[in-house]
Amino acid sequence: MAYEFDLDTLNENLEHFSLECPNQTNLIEKLDELCRNFRKTNEDICDDIASVMTNENKKVVDSSILEKLEELFEAEAKKTIHTPRSVKKPTRIPLAERSGFILSGGPGDDDKPHHMNSSSNAKLEGHYLDFSPFQNSPANEKFFKRADPGQVISSIRGRKYQDKGLKGASKNDDKMKIVSKQPSNLYAGDKCSMVIDAKSRRMTDISQHIQKVFEEIADWGNPLIPSVDVVYTYGQVVHDETKDNEKFGENSVALMINDEDGTMIRLDLSKITEDVTLFPGQIIAVRGTNETGEELQVDKIFTPSSLPVSPVESDTTKDIWFACGPYTAMDNCGYEQLCELLDKVVAEKPDILVLAGPFVDQKNAFLNKSTFNITYDDLMEDLLCKIKEKLINTRTEVIIQPSASRDLCTPSVFPSPPFQFKNRKLDSIRKEIHFVSDPCIFRIGQKGIEVAVTSSEPIQGLSNSEFHRSANQENIDRIARLCSHMLTQQTLYPLEPTEVPSSMGDLLEVCRLTSSPHIVFAPTKLAPSAKSVNGSVFINSSTLAKGPTGNYVKMSINLHAGEIMPGETVADYSLIQLMKI
Repeated sequence: MAYEFDLDTLNENLEHFSLECPNQTNLIEKLDELCRNFRKTNEDICDDIASVMTNENKKVVDSSILEKLEELFEAEAKKTIHTPRSVKKPTRIPLAERSGFILSGGPGDDDKPHHMNSSSNAKLEGHYLDFSPFQNSPANEKFFKRADPGQVISSIRGRKYQDKGLKGASKNDDKMKIVSKQPSNLYAGDKCSMVIDAKSRRMTDISQHIQKVFEEIADWGNPLIPSVDVVYTYGQVVHDETKDNEKFGENSVALMINDEDGTMIRLDLSKITEDVTLFPGQIIAVRGTNETGEELQVDKIFTPSSLPVSPVESDTTKDIWFACGPYTAMDNCGYEQLCELLDKVVAEKPDILVLAGPFVDQKNAFLNKSTFNITYDDLMEDLLCKIKEKLINTRTEVIIQPSASRDLCTPSVFPSPPFQFKNRKLDSIRKEIHFVSDPCIFRIGQKGIEVAVTSSEPIQGLSNSEFHRSANQENIDRIARLCSHMLTQQTLYPLEPTEVPSSMGDLLEVCRLTSSPHIVFAPTKLAPSAKSVNGSVFINSSTLAKGPTGNYVKMSINLHAGEIMPGETVADYSLIQLMKI
């Protein structure tokens, strides 16, 4: 079961009750929290919301509805605790069966059984059939009946953005170039000593960065020695190993200091009056006293500031489109959403199209059916040929990135190398499509815009793991705060342990940032968003195939002045549109 909230799936189900949930961050985050805390699926929470809203005679979900929903869940939980084990909960008929329609799935529904409607015999037709890499796939009827195709969900126009001159020639070579390190093609080769050395170097680098910002830190001390004197120390935040049964939080935090043994000391945060934001893997410095020798009583936490963005010396004018998989519904293999997106690319001809995985999704129920009779590699290779054929008359540069956690045609280890194929018919495609690793940073032109792309969902991982305490918590942009951790921690994946299987040696080197990227495409299951954070633009497109619809991003950049001035960002010269497919 997947206890993660998905807005599109919820609204698709609520529509049958003539109800609606707005796309508001505070509502989405609260619903996601309720799903995870009370182990509710999207189906469960839809039924409960419908019940509460009927009682309240409301048609639109708001904060008062969620308060009553939480009260209902808490009451159910207490009742369950005091119910004898012999009493069984009545078997619940899935919503899909009761209402007679198919749940196409999407993030949040990925892990539950998919109830296929055997009476649906719709077949792919026309150019959708021509494009599909598996032509025996049924059509996704709900996609063709979706509401508001092509709708602009949100549009952000920079204060210096101008439409004119977008197709003007650049003074410099503005082709893209990969500038990040490449991960190894071989795994399980991490030597402990190499990982320890790399981790120690990273801690040292960030500690020096912290010292430059905070002049009061003259020297580092040993926090393990019992003393009433104040000591400054640094290290990596970890979950207190003596409290494994407790969720990571204020009372279960320890610090792994930078010594040969990786010694850990518990942190007491009760004396801190300022905001506290911590997550496992974060490198910080602290000030405190250790009077008993058992724990460090911390009264101040020091975190590094973001690295500066690289100066841009180019009059870049680019249209960049971005989409993230899955690219077909969870119960078919027609790739209608991807076909539709490529139709728009042919029509509008953006300069760069970034496609992030998964492409052949391991959570796709159709791939396990007996009627699916080709290999995953053949499916992926045919899909790549279809993409190339579709774009043959365009000059759009195409970037393909795998998803280590979900793609069936790449090793399930992060960082992930580019897709590797042995088929000779792909030789020409390799020369014309950029196959990149996850994560990847590419630069447009010699001293142009730097773009980071990762399919590893670091924002989602941080959202699941971060502890935050603030008196003003309701008025803080949580998504922007989660994004900022990537910049302050100087890595495209700051969480440790990772939520995806990882090669620690590669992770420490390949994900490392030497400057803040101008643009970061970091898709998650959370609501689509675009945030300007410390000079960088973080864009979450969500997924292209999400229930009956999906989302992608159009970004137009027009640096007509040829140089970004101090205090300005790429966002000031850009138009960002979050689109429905």
